[in-house]
Amino acid sequence: MSEQIKELVGKLYDGLAKADVEAIVALFDPSVEIETPPSLPWSRGSYSGIDGAVAYFTSALEYLEETGFSVDEVRVDGDWAAAIGDWTGRFRASGGEFNVRFVHFWLFRDGKVVKGSGISDTVGIVRAYAPDSVPSAG
Repeated sequence: MSEQIKELVGKLYDGLAKADVEAIVALFDPSVEIETPPSLPWSRGSYSGIDGAVAYFTSALEYLEETGFSVDEVRVDGDWAAAIGDWTGRFRASGGEFNVRFVHFWLFRDGKVVKGSGISDTVGIVRAYAPDSVPSAG
């Protein structure tokens, strides 16, 4: 089961790398729940079902001219997977770029994602989106 889940996580990030929303949501259960940091410029926090997943990923791609995920490690425990790596992107409007660490958590049931959530350096992302809106560290 562990190898099957790792393979599914690989397919998920392949879809993200290609900005292929259809390929991404094909891996999701119709009842999928996605929790994202509401501080992300395109996020409202919680998304339900396939329509919610499409709305989240489509919105992100409207904001981001480029995005990429480099997954360093996938840890599996039962039906849960944690993907750990680096997330890069460039915003269409500001041209601001980010390179932040992330941990995404995925819960699988019957070979489909039923829950997704994540942790990332949202300050770095917001700073790239609107460089003048976030106080500098120091």
